[in-house]
Amino acid sequence: MTRSGLALASYGTAQPDARQRDIEPLVRELREAMPDGLFCEAYLSSPVRRLLERKGVAAPGTLGDALSSLLDAGAERICVQPGLIVAGSTMGALLAEASGWDGRFADGIVVGKPLLSSPGDILDVARAIAEAYPAQTGCGLVLVGHGAAEGTNQPYLALRDELRRQGRTDVFLGLLDGEPGIDDVIAGIEGSGFRTATLVSLMLAAGSHVARQLGGDAPTSWKSQLNERGVETGVAVRGLGSLREIRPIFQSHARAALRS
Repeated sequence: MTRSGLALASYGTAQPDARQRDIEPLVRELREAMPDGLFCEAYLSSPVRRLLERKGVAAPGTLGDALSSLLDAGAERICVQPGLIVAGSTMGALLAEASGWDGRFADGIVVGKPLLSSPGDILDVARAIAEAYPAQTGCGLVLVGHGAAEGTNQPYLALRDELRRQGRTDVFLGLLDGEPGIDDVIAGIEGSGFRTATLVSLMLAAGSHVARQLGGDAPTSWKSQLNERGVETGVAVRGLGSLREIRPIFQSHARAALRS
C-alpha cells in the first residue's frame, strides 16, 4: 500500500496566541484525518521564519524542509495543502517549488487548492462566517482580505456577494492589497448609515496584519481611519483557522488532491 504524506503550507505567524488559536486546530485535524500517513508543516513566509529564529522559537521550516522530512520518513505520495485563501502569487510560488520535487516521490506529489476555489467553497465559507458573526443592528461587518495580484481577487468578491445573497446587507469587503480598499469600505459604511463596525480578518491566522494594519493605534490603521470618520470600530481578533466550519474545507481539498 502506498504510504501517503501531507504537508500543510501556511504563511505562518510569529505570534504564539495566533498560532495556538488559528493554526494548531487545523494541524490537529489534518493529522487525525490521515492517521496512517505522515504529516509535516511549513511556513511560507521567510520574514516570519527569521523572526521566530531570532527569538529562539522552534517553528515550521520551509516547504523544502517539510518535503525533505517526508521523503526521509518514507512517504511515497505527497499532498501539499496550502493554508491560503486564494490562488495569488504565494500560491504560484508554492506550485513552482512543489513541481521541483516531481519525480522524487514514488507515486508523485500533488497540491491541494486554497480555501476559496469553487462555488461550493464560497457557499461553505459564507455560511461559516454568517454563523460566527451574526448580524447586529446598526453594525457593519467588514471582511478584510490580504488581497492578491490582479485577476485573483474575484473569490473575495464572490464571498461578499454570496453573503449579501443570504440577506447580509451589513457585510462589506476590503483588501489590504487591491480593490476595494479602505476608502471603499468607509464610503460603504457611511452610505449605509452604520455608526459601528467590526473588522474581521479573511486570513488563516490573525497575526501581525490584524494587530498592526487593522487594529493598531497608528492613524493609518483601518480601525483608526473608521474611528476618525465617526464609526466606532472593533476588531475580531481571530483568523479563519479558528472557525470549526472552515477547517473541513482544507481537509476536503487535501483528500481530493490525494485521490487525483
